[in-house]
Amino acid sequence: MKQFHYHEPKTVEEACLMMAELGDNAKLIAGGTDLVVQMNRGAKAPSHVVSVKTIQGLDSIIENEEGFRIGAATLLADISDHKGMQSKLPMLCSAARSIGSAQVRNLSTVGGNICNAAPSADMAPGLLALNAIVTIAGHENLRTLPLEEFFVGPGIVNLEKGEILTEIFVPTPTSGTQQVYLKHGPRRAMDCAVVGVAVTLLFEQPTGRCQQARIALGAVGPTPLRAKMTEKLLVGKTFNEFPLDRIAELAAQEASPISDVRASADYRCEMVSTFTKRAIVQLASFA
Repeated sequence: MKQFHYHEPKTVEEACLMMAELGDNAKLIAGGTDLVVQMNRGAKAPSHVVSVKTIQGLDSIIENEEGFRIGAATLLADISDHKGMQSKLPMLCSAARSIGSAQVRNLSTVGGNICNAAPSADMAPGLLALNAIVTIAGHENLRTLPLEEFFVGPGIVNLEKGEILTEIFVPTPTSGTQQVYLKHGPRRAMDCAVVGVAVTLLFEQPTGRCQQARIALGAVGPTPLRAKMTEKLLVGKTFNEFPLDRIAELAAQEASPISDVRASADYRCEMVSTFTKRAIVQLASFA
């Protein structure tokens, strides 16, 4: 590993200013479960490493009537174990538990999982399906944008020079919203997703018609993505009216996977069909 200078800013403003001044020679670090591995391999060799672990408030989960404000440096283990999120955002807790080992989850952060911008990031589909909004701080201003607009491409996010992700806001789902994250991979644990499917459905009572549907897919495109055309096939229908085979087919058509060492593109499309249909059937049984 190449030698580097290590910095511990105490505030968001200090971190942003530091990143602006150091430019491309600097990398942010939180848990380090991705960056340190790449530095050991020689894939990345920053001259400066700027830690956000010492910035107060970036590792907090604040729940209010509107939803959950999750600091970017919040550990995946803390998300997995949070009682309020287990009650209202169980999909995110499930996604967090699916990542790595207990040791990894006690180091990894939600911000790192998102900012790494891997198409297979396990937290991304659930956050997309739950309408997450990110807060981005620069050394002169704050801005917010939907998580959908944060992902630009593999390994690329919507951060300008001197900006850092500080918070992810997840609005509390409407009462009665059903949600699930299904992950498919070679092993049940300690593996990246070959396909990830997150689905939220809201059924009107007592008619049983679907009022809202959101489907998000991971590991099947350059970025995590919404299957928006597929969602439209569900809204306004009861479960018995769902064209499940067409839904499964269309979800696969909305994906644009590649073939790699984990799976072929054709296999990923088939699994998108299978797991989208499985998730919908599972949620309908709880409605």
